[in-house]
Amino acid sequence: MDVLRVTVIGQDLFKIIKDVFLIVGLNAVNQVNTGMLGNLKTLTYEFELPKSQIIETRVKLMNEIAKDNMRMMALYIHGDWMRIFVMKPLRI
Repeated sequence: MDVLRVTVIGQDLFKIIKDVFLIVGLNAVNQVNTGMLGNLKTLTYEFELPKSQIIETRVKLMNEIAKDNMRMMALYIHGDWMRIFVMKPLRI
């Protein structure tokens, strides 16, 4: 079993990301941690998935988040693609 960690940054995304989890087929019961990043609230979810399904599930999740690119964007750390950060898109 591999663990996929999704950290959601910003309280206004909490409901939106739960809907995305349902579309992808992930059970959002595994909320692990709450915290703060500056003045933004964060939620971290952990999903234990079989090795045979982890890549397919991650691709589905990233594609669903990318479809809603006006409200959220997903980032991951180079070299650690099992930790995903979801936040509002950056505007310049």
